[in-house]
Amino acid sequence: MAPKKRASASSSSSASSSSSSRRTNQSQQPSQPSKFGIQHFFERHSQSQAAATSSSSNPPDPIPDRNLNLPQPGAEAADKPPRPDAPSEGGQSSSWQISPEVSKSVTNKRVRFSPGTLICQSQDDGGDAVTWKISPVNERLQSISSKQLPRMMRISREAPRPQESTLRPCSLKQDPSCSNSKLEKWLSSSATVASVKSLSFSREVLFEESEDYGSHESNDDPKNATAVDFKSSFRTPPSMPYGSKEQLIGGVGCNEETEQLGSQVYRKALLDLLDQVEDAITDEPVPGDPRRFEGQNATAVNIQLESDPSKRSFEANPSEIDSNSSPYDTFLVLEVSEKHKSVDSLCVQTPLKVLRLLNEQSGQERILHLCDEWFYSLIGPGDTISVVGDFDEMGRCIVDHAENLIIVYPDILLSGTRVASSFTCSRRAVLDERLKSSEHFSAALLGTLLHQIFQAGLLKEFPSRQFLEEYAGMVLQKNIENIYACGANEKDIFLKLIEAIPRILNWLTCFKVKEEGKSMSVDFGHSDGMKDVSISEVIDIEEMAWAPRYGLKGMIDASVRVKITSSSNGSHETIMPLEFKTGKGNNGQIAMEHCAQVILYTLLMSDRYMKNDINSGLLYYLQTDQTQGVKVQRSDLIGLIMRRNELATEILKALRTQYLPPMLQNLTMCKACRHLNICMVYHKAYGGNSDSSGLGDLFNSLVGHLTIAHCKFLKHWVRLVDLEAQASQANKKAILRPHTRRGDNSTGSVSYTLVNLKSDFSGHESVHNGRHIYHFVRHGQIGQEQNFSSESRMNNLDCTFRCGDYVVLSTEAGRIAVASGVINDISQSRVSVSFSRRLRLPGIDRSLEMERLIQEVWRIDKDEFASSFAIMRFNLIQLFAQSSQCGHLRKMVVDLETPRFDSEGILSQDPAVSYIRSEKNLNDDQRRSIQKILATKDYTLILGMPGTGKTSTMVHAVKALLIRGASILLTSYTNSAIDTLLIKLKSQGIDFVRVGRREAVHTDVLEHCFTEDIHTVDEIKAKMEHVRVVGVTCLGINHPLLVNKKFDICIMDEAGQTTLPVSLGPLMLASKFVLVGDHYQLPPLVQSTEARENGMCISLFCRLSEAHPQAISALQCQYRMCAGIMELSNALIYGNRLRCGSSEIADAKLEFSCSKSTILWQQEILNPNRPVIFVSTDNLAATEEQDHKALASYSEAYIISEITKELIMRGIAGDGIGIITPYNSQANIIRQVIGASVEVQTIDKYQGRDKDCIMVSFVRSSKNFRSCNSSLLGDWHRINVAITRAKKKLIMVGSCETLSRVPLLKLLIEKVNEQDGIVCISKNDLPCLEELKKSFHPSL
Repeated sequence: MAPKKRASASSSSSASSSSSSRRTNQSQQPSQPSKFGIQHFFERHSQSQAAATSSSSNPPDPIPDRNLNLPQPGAEAADKPPRPDAPSEGGQSSSWQISPEVSKSVTNKRVRFSPGTLICQSQDDGGDAVTWKISPVNERLQSISSKQLPRMMRISREAPRPQESTLRPCSLKQDPSCSNSKLEKWLSSSATVASVKSLSFSREVLFEESEDYGSHESNDDPKNATAVDFKSSFRTPPSMPYGSKEQLIGGVGCNEETEQLGSQVYRKALLDLLDQVEDAITDEPVPGDPRRFEGQNATAVNIQLESDPSKRSFEANPSEIDSNSSPYDTFLVLEVSEKHKSVDSLCVQTPLKVLRLLNEQSGQERILHLCDEWFYSLIGPGDTISVVGDFDEMGRCIVDHAENLIIVYPDILLSGTRVASSFTCSRRAVLDERLKSSEHFSAALLGTLLHQIFQAGLLKEFPSRQFLEEYAGMVLQKNIENIYACGANEKDIFLKLIEAIPRILNWLTCFKVKEEGKSMSVDFGHSDGMKDVSISEVIDIEEMAWAPRYGLKGMIDASVRVKITSSSNGSHETIMPLEFKTGKGNNGQIAMEHCAQVILYTLLMSDRYMKNDINSGLLYYLQTDQTQGVKVQRSDLIGLIMRRNELATEILKALRTQYLPPMLQNLTMCKACRHLNICMVYHKAYGGNSDSSGLGDLFNSLVGHLTIAHCKFLKHWVRLVDLEAQASQANKKAILRPHTRRGDNSTGSVSYTLVNLKSDFSGHESVHNGRHIYHFVRHGQIGQEQNFSSESRMNNLDCTFRCGDYVVLSTEAGRIAVASGVINDISQSRVSVSFSRRLRLPGIDRSLEMERLIQEVWRIDKDEFASSFAIMRFNLIQLFAQSSQCGHLRKMVVDLETPRFDSEGILSQDPAVSYIRSEKNLNDDQRRSIQKILATKDYTLILGMPGTGKTSTMVHAVKALLIRGASILLTSYTNSAIDTLLIKLKSQGIDFVRVGRREAVHTDVLEHCFTEDIHTVDEIKAKMEHVRVVGVTCLGINHPLLVNKKFDICIMDEAGQTTLPVSLGPLMLASKFVLVGDHYQLPPLVQSTEARENGMCISLFCRLSEAHPQAISALQCQYRMCAGIMELSNALIYGNRLRCGSSEIADAKLEFSCSKSTILWQQEILNPNRPVIFVSTDNLAATEEQDHKALASYSEAYIISEITKELIMRGIAGDGIGIITPYNSQANIIRQVIGASVEVQTIDKYQGRDKDCIMVSFVRSSKNFRSCNSSLLGDWHRINVAITRAKKKLIMVGSCETLSRVPLLKLLIEKVNEQDGIVCISKNDLPCLEELKKSFHPSL
């Protein structure tokens, strides 16, 4: 818990008044977004500090109204009061104070705001107590410094410091006749004036004092006085209202009186408050900062104007892009200052922002100036940015209307479509990004099919009508399930496809298959006019492009090489995107969105192909048969990038605070929105009402059923999901910033493994079912049996991929996301990945392509970052929808109503009950559990303790339910669990349908997936109506086959390991449900510590079992462990509730076929009469090894390898032995040492599995007992799993002294000792141990 600062009496009163002011202000502006971070800090104290000090100073001049003109030259001295710490007349600079009232609150003592400064961070505005927390800048710096602080400090000392800036002019030409009215006209234009909403300081922004820079010489030629053309389609900033007449006061838009406190209010409030708490703050300068604020004033930045601004083009100049700098650099914003510069001899001021940056890769400091439109970018300390442009030799860069770009939060990759559509409603765009629903519409599907036909025609050298019609039939068949989901008829869809083919063929004939010397004229707008265009090559279709340099991603319909001919510029060839539009809209707002999409795609292609001349694109509208050219204009590009930055900020704010952009409050548009219900639920949950929604009675009719408890539940779980989503972003950054992880294997992720294309597998690739399959092997191990270097041993050699995983391929050379595919096959020597198209490197000549593919070193990373969290949020929000199904589930899950059971059904002559009573293969516990399932009206919980036959119980429960004629949905979080259950159903002759991707389905179940044999929607309907059992994973419920499908009951396996939001999805498809699990074993895997501490790891199974224990039916008769092993879990976890199913199970022992070992310690360990053994390593002085965050114990690995060899020599099969450990790194070491066909896994991956003999390596052996107690071993769920996997023999290896510091492990060791199972070994017992260590560390 962060320490709290108790306010003094005086400050309490001011805080109270501040709180009152805030409440008044909030009531006046209900639509303003919630403040957080440093902004919240400013809001809490700026006004109170101003009020507290105003009485001791001269009365300030009245604050002008919103139509205030900028001060006239020469009148500034009379209008602005002196700053208390400002220099006397003739000093270096004078400050243009925006708020005289606040200026008097600044004391002479100045406190430097450094990244380590403590700040106030709280999301509530009600309390006066100040909660202190390390600033977000410091948190970010810690993450950087943990890896490269020493190197950063060295570079920072050696690097030249940023010098005084030399700013080139803004887009305005210099004219001595420029008056205030002309500047006012420019400032108040729709392109430059920010609205109150866009300039509300909803971000953590720290401002310095504004500086008056005086006058500078300028070009006096009136001919150069040209106006900037801001009449672009995408005005900047996009959030500003068009035609606004608001004025800028010191660069801050003023709308209400409470917002006329300028940027210095926040700076001075911060300084004054820091003076009050300096006992908690270390006043130290930031390394590399050339300025010092202690006891002196900031030195003004010298601004010099370029003499010839006409040299700067306003068109997009891709040459600004450094194509060789990929992967891109990111910068941490340390400080933001607001300054002014003069634009003419009359000293008229225009604002700019100065950002002090820290390069997160090199540790060097940089200075960035934001001018013109970019001044309105909402950027604050702690933000991450990237800069498209070069820094000069003094570490400075200018981003203005003419040059360079700034990308805010570049790791948030937004699609061009998302950015383009956000102009209408940013709230809808944020919801699109955060949610993944299962909506299916015929119009959208028809567009998708037409896209595929058009793209096939592009790829065909000589397309014909017959070819396109045949391909339309193929496309129709491949999408038959989607047609079923839309409720459409395939014949009607096919007729519409055939109707569009003549127009498609005509376009292909005109633009692609052309006669020699002929081309089509395309209008590229007023700037470029008509040009003749012909497609010379189709490079790719549906090209996936990720460009973290720009924070963009997208799927480009077609990448084409085009020959362009114009009367003025002759002819040339270039690459450009081609977008195919099937809708009716080719004008108005929709057309603007299409143009915006193409403009952003040119950036994607520039980055992907590393070319600097991609500045045009093509749009083809099928409905009107028109082709439009899009020429990228600099002003349009700025508007789109700024909109992209705003949207990224809004998405990140929603992720961190769960607050969405304000509602559109337009009844007509909102009623037509696909997110209407979701939007209303969010609005109600976060304090909205019918008045603030702007929808009146419609709002009440949609969300009037929600209670305060419902809103609290939704907010709580959405926050937990967002916390977990934030924790998972580190893996995404590893893909987007590959250069940050070279040589850093601290995460242990398999994505660090380097693989290379192997040339002797199937000629590099094979084609199966239309997909291209490529085979990869580990880089550097082609033709090698083993690689015994220490580095390779500490790498994660455990392939954590599974068949069916989505993956992204990148290259070690820096090409990010070259292609996306699916894991097709995994073996010990290779990984096979299937792609929808051939693998290619962008921009490489096709004749050299295969050679380059073989030469490249590839990375394969899982692509699993956003979809699962989007599904979780959608499940949560759907729970509160206004429907009878959701209402019933809501009563069970949220309101925790008592589940109901039909006792009469158990006593009746129900044939299902008769079957259960007569089944001989069931024990009493299983019969009671199935009878409880049959009797439930709401839900039943089956507590399946280890080895108690959960799967068998579910199989017989399914058979009993089928006797009743019930429809059943079987689900689980993993494919393996659901397939295990389905395989047993298959052995019982039960028919079912397996829904899911074929790559992820077990081969024994594949025949139950839908195949190409089903050709019509009617056949799908008949199949889905006939089948009574459907199997699908929890995250696969949005499959088209399950649209509008309802079941009588849902049975969920692994419920104790499934998070609540994931569990909700399948349950919404059934009237009642059964959860099968064991919350005494591993809970759901949660990466975020904060989310875990706040309940994310509490499964729905656990929640309901604690609320209603009477709903539980326990399976206590186990058929896995012998009595000695069972005794451990009974004593530690289950309170002696477990019992052996038979005497044979209780007395089971390992049976050896060969003679005993002559080594004494091995004889003790392998004694069949001692089922539980703990091998103590205390006498070995074998401390754990640590490389970065990877933990390993070579001593334990060697001991386990020797025991494994002896077991195999005595006749125990390798598949009857399992080795588990808490740590991936230790699993890798053991695999290297053993070299036998014995499975080695982490404990977490072994839940639900068993072996005759299990060996456990605990690893931890250290004098730092505290670290052991807080490690993975401190989780009693994990220990329970570890000790319940063995059937006949459990061998544990570890340090008794270290592990005994963990209470549960101490009890475990005591129980083993009671069974006389402790075996102590010494160095004399392991003569080869030192040689083993040296093989890992040759330096020893």
